[in-house]
Amino acid sequence: MQPLRVVVLRGALLAGLLLAGPAGSRAGSETGYVDPVQCRACHSDIYDVYLKTTMGRAFYPPSAGNLIEDWTGKNHFFHEPSKRHYEMTRRDGAFYVRRYLKDGEGREIDVLEREITYVIGSGKRARSYIHQVADGRMIELPVSWYTQEGRWAMAPGYDKPDHAGFTRAITNRCMFCHNGYPLETPTNDRPGRDHGPRFPGALVMGIDCQRCHGPGENHIREAMNPVSLERVRAAIVNPSRLGSERQIEICMQCHLGTPFRVPASLLRFGRTFYSYRPGQPLGEYAVHFDYKKGSGHEEDFDIVSAVYRLRKSACFIKSEGALTCTSCHDPHGAASTEPKQAYYRAKCFGCHSAAAAAPHQLTAAAFQQADCIGCHMPPRRTEDVVRVVMTEHYIRARAPRDDLTAPLAERADEDQDPHGQPVIYFPRQDWGPGLRDVYLGIAEAREGADPAAGVRRLKRGLEAAKLADPVPYQELARAQTKIGRQEDARRSFLKAIELDRNFAQAHHNLGNLLADMGRALEAIQHLQRAIELDPYSAQSYNSLGLAHLDAGERAEAEKAFRRGMAADPLEAGNHLNLGSLLFQQGNHDGARREFARALEADPGNLTARNNLGLALLALGRMAEGKWQFEVVLEAGDAEDKIVARRALKVIKKSGR
Repeated sequence: MQPLRVVVLRGALLAGLLLAGPAGSRAGSETGYVDPVQCRACHSDIYDVYLKTTMGRAFYPPSAGNLIEDWTGKNHFFHEPSKRHYEMTRRDGAFYVRRYLKDGEGREIDVLEREITYVIGSGKRARSYIHQVADGRMIELPVSWYTQEGRWAMAPGYDKPDHAGFTRAITNRCMFCHNGYPLETPTNDRPGRDHGPRFPGALVMGIDCQRCHGPGENHIREAMNPVSLERVRAAIVNPSRLGSERQIEICMQCHLGTPFRVPASLLRFGRTFYSYRPGQPLGEYAVHFDYKKGSGHEEDFDIVSAVYRLRKSACFIKSEGALTCTSCHDPHGAASTEPKQAYYRAKCFGCHSAAAAAPHQLTAAAFQQADCIGCHMPPRRTEDVVRVVMTEHYIRARAPRDDLTAPLAERADEDQDPHGQPVIYFPRQDWGPGLRDVYLGIAEAREGADPAAGVRRLKRGLEAAKLADPVPYQELARAQTKIGRQEDARRSFLKAIELDRNFAQAHHNLGNLLADMGRALEAIQHLQRAIELDPYSAQSYNSLGLAHLDAGERAEAEKAFRRGMAADPLEAGNHLNLGSLLFQQGNHDGARREFARALEADPGNLTARNNLGLALLALGRMAEGKWQFEVVLEAGDAEDKIVARRALKVIKKSGR
């Protein structure tokens, strides 16, 4: 029998108030965005009503005044697939999510608790939660409250055995649609980057006026010293004065929601996340993808797909631009005195006359009382947030026979269609030499049925387009790594870095690639540069430590792992690898502590669980170690199970 040993984790990680003076001091002169509360001075009637809408209540801190969840009674939730318990509690005016597992003796282990800093969602259908750490990073917490069901359950994307736990970062892409633009530019908001953003300054609370009207600084300045009414009006975007195409694009920035998942969209090269301005063509900001017709995704329905589904409808197509979101929805949220059915029926009758009663086999009088929405836009369960039911915006000619609200199993974040073929859904335009191939090549390489074909298309596009942007070269390098073309990938990463020497992700990924190629010293140089550019990247420290190990520099490796733990205690890899080093040095108790910390961060890391079991055996704590191996036998992959079985044989042979 081979001797038991701990495993070092290896592999690349790709990973109202009165205005007191000129507005904009908190927003910065570059953006012109202001604290939206300043809008209330002149628009209090609209402002106060809008704050009650779901968009106005999309992001906020928790408080005693906005509770809808059960924090004291049914506040415990057990997630069977991951065997993890969650408790949601209030304490001293703050709110917390606590997670733990139970060992063979029923004791709580792998305990982790985080305070809820912010709430995402109005609570009309659901609310999710964010913890913000001291350096400005934000982490999504793993449980949500589902209002329609009146209970706690796993957050979207977490209902599986090996979920992200307390490690899923809130990215710029998340914040772009779930809140107003930050009043201070987040760290790492650079073209093509969405890696570990930090939000160090003030945040808007809710999707505010400026998401539809654009930056308010100039408008407020003109209003305070008015030269003319025309100048005051010209200093802000009024969507009602835009053409229908620009109007609906304001909604499309967050509600387009095509079925294509990775990437659903790409920023246009050179654009940052918060650079879209209402009234600008949305196609100049982002490219959106869809599946090729006939792929079987025509009926996919996601929580943010309202505009995508509407645009498929005959009503939308035949209106030739007359039908937009605001044809039926008041964006300011003014409450209607009519019942919901009557309100929307009147909207339908704006185009459809009583002559349509006959095909419905109704009398004219009955038709005037019909529930148009209930039949033609029925409630439907969303496929990406399976505990939520909302209105289907594809206007059907006939009511569907299927039960559209029937329960659905959650699809994993990583689930992709291996046969899917991407097409550019929006915008439809002349892209110039090669540019269409660049965007399509990126999508095809990430998700398409033939990633190698995506690489060929991307290379062909780059040669024709003559782009001097680092992002597509980074994407090319990642795709080449995926299909095993390491040397090509190395050259592509170097091209990205040549175009932007401060591209932290490119340095990080190149460092990992070089380590896999056996070029440890070169890898160390690029990983150190990645850390200089982003000192909070715990993954870069972990990769640096592994590269030092490859170079035989154990002391430097230990330093890197410890620095990574300081940067982010919830990056399990640094704890796991430091524990492995300590074990090999004979410091079994120190190793035990690090393996336990790795499991606090990620209880699903079964390599860490095996290693913890081995450390416990070395300390003579056989019963505790045995339980760790039994967990691995139940849930681990083939390699993990081999280690666990071997350890259990040793325990059995010892008679303990």
